[in-house]
Amino acid sequence: MKVNIDKERFGPWALITGASSGIGKEFARQIAVSGINVVLVARRDALLAELGRAISKEFGVQYRALAMDVSQEGFIAGLADATRDIDIGLVVSNAGTANPGEFLKLDQQLLQATLRLNTMAHLDISHHFGAKLAKRGRGGMILVGAMGAENGIPLIANDGAAKAYVHSLGEALHYEFKPLGVYVTVLAAAFTNTEVLEKFGFDPKTMPMKPMSVEQCVSEGLSGLLKTAPESFQAG
Repeated sequence: MKVNIDKERFGPWALITGASSGIGKEFARQIAVSGINVVLVARRDALLAELGRAISKEFGVQYRALAMDVSQEGFIAGLADATRDIDIGLVVSNAGTANPGEFLKLDQQLLQATLRLNTMAHLDISHHFGAKLAKRGRGGMILVGAMGAENGIPLIANDGAAKAYVHSLGEALHYEFKPLGVYVTVLAAAFTNTEVLEKFGFDPKTMPMKPMSVEQCVSEGLSGLLKTAPESFQAG
């Protein structure tokens, strides 16, 4: 399903983290369909540039590729500086990863790095860009979480706990930001056909329940955001 995004409310620029592959990459494509320019943020510079060129050619939008690691402390200062000159109306905080395994057998530094990426990055992005969206009096924010995060799940204890934070943060900001004209939603993504499945040892072809396509996942996320602002919702 194609989701038409209101450029006046959610444009002229959108920012997407984790944009080099999977869900983030598809967010960039589906947002660009509506003629909204995209800021692409991820670590892999070459993939970002390739995606940006393809989107610009196909949809006639501008792009800005920013190669940075949002798990690093202090990243938000660089991101803020690199986007200071553009008017961002939609923020998709998607960057994240999973590191499944027995809790005591996982490296503590890896657990801490994963936690920074899966929680602090969302916090810093929400605080900085939430203030900018509130000042402009319109816009939206999507925080990408995961289905099942409300319950502790063995072998993904750290990952699930981090996503639970994202869900709680997003729900609270939904109510805080709405009176300011800013609409917030959380995409509780189910198993989706991305690179992350390999970390769980899953093969999409042999899984008893087929994973969701990135196209459907992103379409549902955008629809969820727009349904919080009914006057902006159109599907085709």
